[in-house]
Amino acid sequence: MDFNTILRLLWLILPAYVANGTPVIAAKIITVLNLKRHPIDFNKHFFDRKRIFGDNKSWEGFLTGLVLGIITGFIQYYIIEDDIYIYRGIVLSFGALIGDLIGAFIKRRLGIKPGKPLPVLDQILFIVIAITFTQALNYLIISLIEFIYVIIITFILHITTNFIAYLLKLKDVPW
Repeated sequence: MDFNTILRLLWLILPAYVANGTPVIAAKIITVLNLKRHPIDFNKHFFDRKRIFGDNKSWEGFLTGLVLGIITGFIQYYIIEDDIYIYRGIVLSFGALIGDLIGAFIKRRLGIKPGKPLPVLDQILFIVIAITFTQALNYLIISLIEFIYVIIITFILHITTNFIAYLLKLKDVPW
């Protein structure tokens, strides 16, 4: 795969990356400002008596990620002037955040505490769900090989950006 194809794929899925990365920054800002975070699961427990998502998933993070992901789609629209970027931005952002919540749900069922890693799932589930939602609505059409490339690129980028966020003290752990 050539570099231009990689850049094209990154451009197409950019709102998902923005939506997925924003909650980390929002959580840090909320902590620095000494504001209260509101857990997206309302502190409720599932049938197994474990929290549904845990304290690390908040309404503030979800909504901030959604809004900034959608804004990214609007910026893409203004650059390219194609309405699909608006719709794609909405669905990719929502899908990425739902994918992250699904990952948290799975981790809680497995007894993995919030903030602890579950390799591979942590790095790619958000983008798999985002692309699946977007492809299902025909707002993004990529081939299977491009999808695989996106997963590989996302895996590498996720590890790299998490480590950078850790070095910048945006995250308490490097994963």
